[in-house]
Parts: sequence; structure tokens; C-alpha cells
Amino acid sequence: MVRQLSTSDRVSQPRIAYRAFWRISRIGLILCALTLSIGSSSSFSQSTDFELKIEPLSNIDKQFMTEQRRRVEQLANRLGRNISGMEARDIDTLQRIIDERLIATDDTLSLQAMGVVLGDLLANRLDMDWLVYRDRKGRSRALHYRGTDVYLFPVTMISRRQGVGSDRKIQSVYDEVISTTLPRIPGGKWLL
Repeated sequence: MVRQLSTSDRVSQPRIAYRAFWRISRIGLILCALTLSIGSSSSFSQSTDFELKIEPLSNIDKQFMTEQRRRVEQLANRLGRNISGMEARDIDTLQRIIDERLIATDDTLSLQAMGVVLGDLLANRLDMDWLVYRDRKGRSRALHYRGTDVYLFPVTMISRRQGVGSDRKIQSVYDEVISTTLPRIPGGKWLL
């Protein structure tokens, strides 16, 4: 005669398998929770480490900006002018390039090239230097006044306004930047 298998609840095989499944599941959940907490804290620490990074222009940046200046110079030549570094004349030339529609309003690269020329004028007037400014939003070429937290982003000053159809004059933009920036730099309020 064959002996009958036990049918008591204590020795039931399905119940043992069920308990083992829950033990493994709990361990898995704990490991997942630990992994997520470690992963989220490390990604959080990475984001705070990358708040702001300032570095000098790379050779590629310098070359690109030189090409942008040449682009504006070619546009100025079409008007019988050149970019001279003289504030009033160059601002007038930039305005004429826009007024005569030598650049389409959606030609962001050329409009940003004009921003580089405008930035050169601002840098000369405010004694600022070009650098690379990195933050969470991205990488930009910016002007910086030494030893302060004064930064300007002239590359997009013209392109953003033209992109939304603004007819504001470049001289007005330039004057506003000068009047709001000078008081923020050491000794600048005396130059107003």
C-alpha cells in the first residue's frame, strides 16, 4: 500500500512556495527602493554640482566668433561700410542691416553674429571680457566684468527681439544695457 502524502497546512508545498515568493519579493522591493534612493541622490548631487561653470573661450569659440564678425562685415560691405569698432558708426551700421532687411528675421545665426559685434562694442565700453558661461540651461558665450557677478549675453540681444518682431532700435538696446550695467560694476556709476 502507498502512503498518503501529508495534507496538513504546515507541510503543504503550495504554502511553502507562496512564503518563499513573498520573501523574495520583499527583498526585491527593498533592493529597488535602495537603488532608487541612491540613484536619485546621486543625480541630485550632480545637478547641484553643475549650478554654474565659468571658463575661458575655447579656440573653437574664438574661431566661430571671428567667422560671425566676418559675416557682419560682409553685410556691412554691401552697404558700403565696414565694422570699425567705433560705437556710434557700428550701431548705425547694425541698424541699417536690419532696416534694409539684409537678414531675414528667422536667420538666427546671422542675427546672433550681429549680437557678437554688439557685444564687442559693449565689452569695449564696459571693460568686459568674453567667456563661456555654463548653467543648467546650457552653454553661452557671455561678457563678464572681472571679479564680479556681472554677466551680459549680447549674442542673443538682437536675435531674440527680431524673432518676435520687435522694432526696437539697436541704439536703444545698447543705451539700456549701458545704463543698467554701469551702476553694477565697481566705480561704474561715476561713468554714467
